[in-house]
Amino acid sequence: MSDAKDVIVKHIAAHGDSSADPWAADAELVAPVGQFSGRDDVLSFLGVFNEAFPDLRLEIKQLLTDGPAAAAEGTLMGTRDCVLHTPNGDVAPTGRAVELRWAAVYVTEGDTLKSEHLFFDQMDFLGQLGLLPG
Repeated sequence: MSDAKDVIVKHIAAHGDSSADPWAADAELVAPVGQFSGRDDVLSFLGVFNEAFPDLRLEIKQLLTDGPAAAAEGTLMGTRDCVLHTPNGDVAPTGRAVELRWAAVYVTEGDTLKSEHLFFDQMDFLGQLGLLPG
């Protein structure tokens, strides 16, 4: 049986490879832009970013665990070379690179990731993409 650290490291390493990502069937993801329930919905939401940022990379700067719970902070880096699908419509590629700080609180169960509450600065993200009014 894996501990929370192993599950989170596997989750970060699998970013973009849904077959390797340890999300549980009944997983939940809470992000600044919404809440997603079930493995398929969670992976669909994350897939939007993997599609828009083909070179997306995640780095963990710090990872703290306590039993099945974990908290992490890190950096997301990538270049938006493809369409970003949003609830308000598609946004054309900008070719802009982003480097965004993020933090997350996790709950694991055995070898699976049950819950992630993700935090990032949406204004910083949109500003780096050039999507804020000047």
